[in-house]
Amino acid sequence: MTRIYSDEAELYDIAFGWDLSEEADWLVQRLGPSCRSVLEPGCGSGRMLEALAARGLEVVGLDLSEPMVAYARARLRHAGVKADVVHADMTSFDLGRRFDGAVSPVSTVGLLGREGFAAHLEAMARHLEPASRYLVQQGVSAPEAELWRSEWEAERDGVKLHVVWEAFERDPAVFSERSRSRVEILAGSRAGEVVEDVHTNTFWTVDAWREAVAASPFAEVACYDGDEPARPAVELERGGGLLWHELVAP
Repeated sequence: MTRIYSDEAELYDIAFGWDLSEEADWLVQRLGPSCRSVLEPGCGSGRMLEALAARGLEVVGLDLSEPMVAYARARLRHAGVKADVVHADMTSFDLGRRFDGAVSPVSTVGLLGREGFAAHLEAMARHLEPASRYLVQQGVSAPEAELWRSEWEAERDGVKLHVVWEAFERDPAVFSERSRSRVEILAGSRAGEVVEDVHTNTFWTVDAWREAVAASPFAEVACYDGDEPARPAVELERGGGLLWHELVAP
């Protein structure tokens, strides 16, 4: 686990602190009116948990990073919303219950290898009610897709960050992609510090993703373009960087 996920929960939360209101509203709509409880594996700092709980859902998150779990619990207490956060591995967890739906934003499942993703879907199937929705945001691409790069600034409570996150190496033959993140602290008590990490993620091609889902207990029934504000439905064969995949539990 890299530093930005393990030791820098607050910096991570500031860096990814954009407004989730519209996305949370859309997720609630896709989960359906009968969905009252939601599981978020790999919940990180708890941003989405807070947004969904604020919309009246019972939410439970889990994360492998103990600092992230502690940060998420503190944020939810401060927000005064009903939620729980569990320290657990998203590939092998047992909460002893089922949920009406689940969400996984910002390519969290990309942190898992192909075997880890398969184990994750098996674990999720054991925790979801039959025919419930699992909404997974994960980019899928053609093998020849260009390496991506994102750069932005974020600011909160006097802390200002400059963030660069970019892929620098890819091997489609083994479904592997390496990226580097650089978080420069421009203002605040830690001004001048830089947090750098190298990450190894799964590079999902369209075909590999469809094969992985087909081999799992789930069925993919729809796909949506998360790059567009309206998140329109797109064909399952289409690639994209911020796709939302609508999976149905067995």
